[in-house]
Amino acid sequence: MNEPTQSLPAYHFASDVDGVRHLIVDDSDDSDCTGWHIDVREPGGKRHVPFQRSVAFGDGPDVNLLGYGPARKAWMAAIGWAAVSAEICLPDESRHPVRGFAL
Repeated sequence: MNEPTQSLPAYHFASDVDGVRHLIVDDSDDSDCTGWHIDVREPGGKRHVPFQRSVAFGDGPDVNLLGYGPARKAWMAAIGWAAVSAEICLPDESRHPVRGFAL
């Protein structure tokens, strides 16, 4: 694993209406996830999922994708249902295991 040139901002997790799990980086602290992606390992192989800007709802860590609470801009990437592990990959080629969510 390469040494990161930047630290990761806080991230949260939420599922959409279909139950697909997403990793969410709140945009309120001017986080820029341009060029970031998640490598997701599943029983059938590995997927490369880029972060995209979107809208999440709620306050602070109480984030959701179902429309409850105030809307806020965020960066997010879908981890999916079948993930057994996931790593956040930054443009500096550093890799960070996704922690804090049952994979």
